[in-house]
Amino acid sequence: MLNEPVDQSNVEDVIEPGTRWLVPQSVAIEILHPSLLTALEQRGDTNDFQGFITRIYDMPHDIANGSFHIAVNLTTSEAVGLHTVSMVLGEKYREEIELAIGPIWVDAGGEDEAATELYAILKDVGRLA
Repeated sequence: MLNEPVDQSNVEDVIEPGTRWLVPQSVAIEILHPSLLTALEQRGDTNDFQGFITRIYDMPHDIANGSFHIAVNLTTSEAVGLHTVSMVLGEKYREEIELAIGPIWVDAGGEDEAATELYAILKDVGRLA
């Protein structure tokens, strides 16, 4: 499948099925998902991590499938991430809810590698194509 990040300009050009994500964008660590922040706070080294968020798409129809929230420690080559997606559960529950899978710890030297590792795990468990 397609497990390499693409930039915004290439999303429309991809016709092969699979999951794609945009280049991870740097964000303040405080903007990351609360579950991710809790995992970092439990370790006591929040300040050593850099935050990133990237949008995920299912191809070839370019359907949005949530985001990866990623925190990377470049010194120790470790990262933690999770996949969030908003959805409506059905007719009985009309409100949109946010589901988060993670946090998941991976060995990664940067945000692109962390996104690739996170994707591989989520693909193995059947969450992403």
